[in-house]
Amino acid sequence: MKIVVSHAGITVGGDGASHQTFEDIALMRILPNMTVIVPADAPETRKVIFKIADVKGPTYVRIGRADVPTVTDPNDEFEIGKANVIRDGEDITLIGTGIMLSRCILAAEELKKHKISARVINMSTIKPIDTKMIIKCARETGAIVTAEEHSILEGLGSAVAMTLGENASVPMRRVGIPDVFGESGDSDELMVKYGLTAENIVNASHEVLSRKK
Repeated sequence: MKIVVSHAGITVGGDGASHQTFEDIALMRILPNMTVIVPADAPETRKVIFKIADVKGPTYVRIGRADVPTVTDPNDEFEIGKANVIRDGEDITLIGTGIMLSRCILAAEELKKHKISARVINMSTIKPIDTKMIIKCARETGAIVTAEEHSILEGLGSAVAMTLGENASVPMRRVGIPDVFGESGDSDELMVKYGLTAENIVNASHEVLSRKK
C-alpha cells in the first residue's frame, strides 16, 4: 500500500482548519511497519515516488500545496531512511523536512553573518529515522534545531528528541506548529503567524547555542 497525500500542513491556506493536517506524520509514525517520507522539493518528490514503487511495505508520502524552491540536487540518489547533508557546519545542526528545509538553508545563511557555522540536514524520511546521522551531528556540533510544517508533537522534532535522549543528549529546540488548530488565511502569512520562518529558526538556534556546553 502506497499513500501519497497532497495539501498537508498550514500552506493549504484559505481552505482553513478543516483541511489543514498538522497531525498526519504523528498518526502514521505510530503504525507498525509504516514508512513515512516528506520530500523537500519537486526533484526529490519525483525520486521518492519511483523509489517507493520498487520497495515492499506500506508507505506514506506527504506533499504540500504551496510552491517550494528547489533545494536538492536532482542528480543525488534518494535512499529511504538516509538523511542528506545539504551544507556542512561545525557549531549547530539544523534538521529540516519538507518545505522547512528551504527555511533552514536561509537560516544558515543568516547565522553565517553572526559567525555561526550551521550544518543543514535534509531529513526527508521521518520513519525509519536516520539515527546514525542524528547522533553524528549531535556529537560533532553539540546543538540541534529541528524544523517542520507539522505539530511539534510527535513529528520530526519528537523523533529526533527521542534519538538524542537515548544516544547523545545535547541541547535542542523544535520549530513547528504549536499545539493549536489552524485557520484560514494566506499561506505565507500563516507560515509567519505559526513561526515557520527562517527568522524563528535563527532565534531558536541562538537559544540552543546559549545552552551548549
